[in-house]
Amino acid sequence: MKTKILFILMLSVMSLCAQAQSAYVRVGLGAAICTSPQYVYQNTYISIGGNQNTTETKKAGQGDGLPIFAAAGYYFGKNFGVELGVDYFQGFNHKTVDDFNGSITTQKLHATMLSIVPAFVMKLNLDKVQPYARLGIMIGVLSNGIYVQKMSGSPINSRGFFNDGPGADLTVRDYGGIAIGAQAALGTEFKLSKLLSLFGEINLDAINWSPKKGKVTKYSIDGVDKLGTLTTKEKTWVYETKVDYTQNIPDSEPDKWIKENYSFANVGLVVGLKINFGK
Repeated sequence: MKTKILFILMLSVMSLCAQAQSAYVRVGLGAAICTSPQYVYQNTYISIGGNQNTTETKKAGQGDGLPIFAAAGYYFGKNFGVELGVDYFQGFNHKTVDDFNGSITTQKLHATMLSIVPAFVMKLNLDKVQPYARLGIMIGVLSNGIYVQKMSGSPINSRGFFNDGPGADLTVRDYGGIAIGAQAALGTEFKLSKLLSLFGEINLDAINWSPKKGKVTKYSIDGVDKLGTLTTKEKTWVYETKVDYTQNIPDSEPDKWIKENYSFANVGLVVGLKINFGK
């Protein structure tokens, strides 16, 4: 349903652009780095000639990644306009490696977000170069947090899942929930012709996402699929702000986990092509 509404909105704006005298569509992509990173940990435990246990922290904000977008807009005058954009953000993988005396657990985490961005635009009309600023609201309608864990060596328990054996391979997906944030940009257009322009901008996103649900999408040991052996409680869960861990949840129902938060806050450099209609 959300995808259909998004599609209808974009068709409506593009229809307006086709008729308007000062309308445009634009597409672009870029690269961004997180401005609000979280910390993840990786451990090394060695029991040779005495115990040695080392924990290392690493920054792993989910705002590191590739923004890809399409937008349509309309200028009411020479300097002011509105825009409706659709942004897709593909986060980079963040990897940690735990070594427990030769038993290796490799974990990767990345997140994605599809958001609608209605925005207000201001520009300066110069000859070949047109500086502009944009301020909008981000509405994250489709988000995913993907967690992958691979093991080798003796059984290891991680992230509260299972006491897996050698060769265990686990993939988890968090999903659900609407994210609300803000987006701002400063950029410049370079006119190629009356119809086409190139643009470059510094883009700033300020948005967090808290998933509603999670599930195990892949679980195997030594290449053998074991997903069907898990109970509903083991392979699905809901996130809540308060969890009573003494509560006995039946195996036939989803588990309850404490609420998590992904930060997509970032600053990025974005480039693209703009098609101008009319004047």
